[in-house]
Amino acid sequence: MKIYAFDVDETLEVSNGPVTIQMLKDLRKEGHIVGLCGALCRFLQKVPDWHNIISFTLNFDFGFNNWYAAYGLHSPIPKAIWLHCFQHATFPGAEEYILVGNQFGRVNSLGFTCGSSDDIAAAQAGWRFILEDDFATGAC
Repeated sequence: MKIYAFDVDETLEVSNGPVTIQMLKDLRKEGHIVGLCGALCRFLQKVPDWHNIISFTLNFDFGFNNWYAAYGLHSPIPKAIWLHCFQHATFPGAEEYILVGNQFGRVNSLGFTCGSSDDIAAAQAGWRFILEDDFATGAC
């Protein structure tokens, strides 16, 4: 079983990204664990059956983090720390840990500029990184 963590903004269809919710559902059907490491509020607002799709959330973005975002700041806890803690403390021993997301400043296939450095966070945490456009076209 693999662990997949998805950024939300400019990654998932609910927030200007090419990865569909059905793709997440398909991973679950294959027996993988699927979660979010991004804008949880955007996902919850647009996916009513979210609890049947995702098994975990990292990088909580409500309350304190929304205050940060209002001022153009990122989460007070870096994404790499969330990933590292999840892998080593919460769910050690998976076959592979994969973060699907963005490269900061890159324009995705839908024409939106990506605002996350997910590639760097994945590298820092020791997770494999898949670019959102590559995942949407079949990379897994």
